[in-house]
Amino acid sequence: MQKFLFFSIMLVLGLAVSINAQPPAASAQSKQQFEEWSDEFTGDKLDESKWEKFTFEGGGGGKVEVKDGAVKIRAAGKTRAGVRTKKAFTGDRWIVEAQVAKVGPALPEAGSSGQPLGFATLTILFDGSGRNRIEWILTSEGTFEAWSVVDGRAERLDNRKLGTKMKNPVLSVVRRGDEFLFVLNSPEGKPEDAQVGLKTTVRNMPKSFHVMLYGYGSSENNWDDARVVVAK
Repeated sequence: MQKFLFFSIMLVLGLAVSINAQPPAASAQSKQQFEEWSDEFTGDKLDESKWEKFTFEGGGGGKVEVKDGAVKIRAAGKTRAGVRTKKAFTGDRWIVEAQVAKVGPALPEAGSSGQPLGFATLTILFDGSGRNRIEWILTSEGTFEAWSVVDGRAERLDNRKLGTKMKNPVLSVVRRGDEFLFVLNSPEGKPEDAQVGLKTTVRNMPKSFHVMLYGYGSSENNWDDARVVVAK
């Protein structure tokens, strides 16, 4: 996802007033320092120096494997379990990106009819309990949900009308102080093609955070890569 780096830096710095903003001057870029972290899920197992299995609701268990250049996650029903970065990042200007490889429906529950909705969730965890977090979600129907949870109180931020026909989109959450942007782009898209699905204010979130990838319950959620850029 290196192609998104310049666009990401613009958003983190607050220099892009719109998707089509002009690039900042070279002198402005050179004065800003960035911390970068990424994983493309190569190899045949989860990089335990970067990730750990994690759950903040329900039991643990489930299945996490790295295969064909993606991390593949399926937990148990009624759980919020997946993988979390071991590293805690710190800052109030940053971007977190992850590319969805697949989001499939959840496994049917006993006695139920129909196929339950599946979720692929890019989560910013501001604590280990999930009481303070930001979530950008792609469902198996191609719709989006954006949520903030502050002191355990959940608020849905989107208008229930966001959706996409993109295959394997890159989901991004951007923080600029108390302002959060929920962004998506095609894996083959140019930086200027990125779409800001939602921009909102969530006040007083901590500066320290982990990144988590998961799908609610038994949703099949696979991810091609993940990246964090923090302005220092």
